Amino acid sequence: MGLFSKLGQLTGLGGRPRNENRITDPMELEKAIRELVGDSRSSSGVVVNNTTAARLAAVGSCVRVLQDDIAALPLVLYRKTGDRREPAKDDPLYSLLKVRANEWQTAFEFKQFQQRAKLLRGNGYALIVRGFGNRIQELIPLHPDRVVPKQDDRTLAITYEYTRKDGRRVVLEQKEVFHLRGPSDDGVTGLNTVAHYRETIGDGLALREHGSRFFANGARPSGTLEAEAKIGPEDKRAMRSDFETLYSGVENTGRIAVLDQGVKYNPMSLTMEDAQYLDSRKFNRTEICGIFGVPPHKIGDLDRATFSNIEHQSLEYVNSSLMPHLVAWEQAAQRDLMGDPDLYCKFNTNALLRGDFKSRQEGLAIQRRNGVINPNEWRGLEEMNNRDDAGGDGYIIESNMQPDDGTFKGMNRKAEANNAATE
Repeated sequence: MGLFSKLGQLTGLGGRPRNENRITDPMELEKAIRELVGDSRSSSGVVVNNTTAARLAAVGSCVRVLQDDIAALPLVLYRKTGDRREPAKDDPLYSLLKVRANEWQTAFEFKQFQQRAKLLRGNGYALIVRGFGNRIQELIPLHPDRVVPKQDDRTLAITYEYTRKDGRRVVLEQKEVFHLRGPSDDGVTGLNTVAHYRETIGDGLALREHGSRFFANGARPSGTLEAEAKIGPEDKRAMRSDFETLYSGVENTGRIAVLDQGVKYNPMSLTMEDAQYLDSRKFNRTEICGIFGVPPHKIGDLDRATFSNIEHQSLEYVNSSLMPHLVAWEQAAQRDLMGDPDLYCKFNTNALLRGDFKSRQEGLAIQRRNGVINPNEWRGLEEMNNRDDAGGDGYIIESNMQPDDGTFKGMNRKAEANNAATE
């Protein structure tokens, strides 16, 4: 449908019958037109869309941290058999989620793309390609800007209208689409993060543009030129041009100004607005971190980070920032990809500790001492071969630990032993 046809539906004008649901509010109509033509300006006058927003350092850094950390975590498919849970390596979906999603994308690249789409646009989509036995063979990413979810008013079934690059539209059923949905107002379509927080992101873009123009146009040294005699317009333009050529721009910062013919240079101090420029940028960066739920220290803002609290902040990042996204992935995969109720997938967050060898080994040692894992399971987690001797599959427990059966027999035996020693 063309632009004017769409506008005809919105306004009720044109050769078609008037639409009873047309937009009559001028403000709403202007907003709809802006969204239609892609011009989404904030109150600061800056165009804010997914492209411009991602170029803002704070937004780009928050998205990069979340998409890369989630993509790096292994998403493992498990099968429940009674009380046992084992990796379902015989199912093709196991490899799709952990190794390669399709012919040209690794599992890392697929998760990275979907998570980025969810963070910026609120939705990530993929076409589910099934093969023999209705088993999933590939997950093909769909650009979120080309997909429109629709819910039937009567059956509440959801379909997805996908517009191909050649303009043709294809309607896909819910069972054909993997949908990674962000926060939503209607439960069907995730909110576009950039559009929802356009004003905050627009403030950041405006501050960045102000700083760029300040450094590009500001003379160094900065001030006014004062002559003893009256100077004509041509001489003023020539003097200004010569001065800007020699001393304007970042590359000329700090150069010594040489003046003659009684010309004086009067330096000008920064205004209060200019002095608050950096504070404004810091505040905006903190606001954007809050939008994406990323601790400031993860994007290089260490103003409030100390040696004593940085470890706690890292744990908080996993529990508060990453965990909601991980659960969204796991439950979306359970809903859209798994027909077998005994199958489920789970992220292995232990991979986040891979860089801290000492903490990882201490944690594994605690599990070993408490009989949770055996040597071969430990070696498997470290990508090492199993031991050849029989001891590799044995479990141990510390000798001073005894089962608690609620009778305090252990305490009684210890008291009897102490009494016997005293006698």
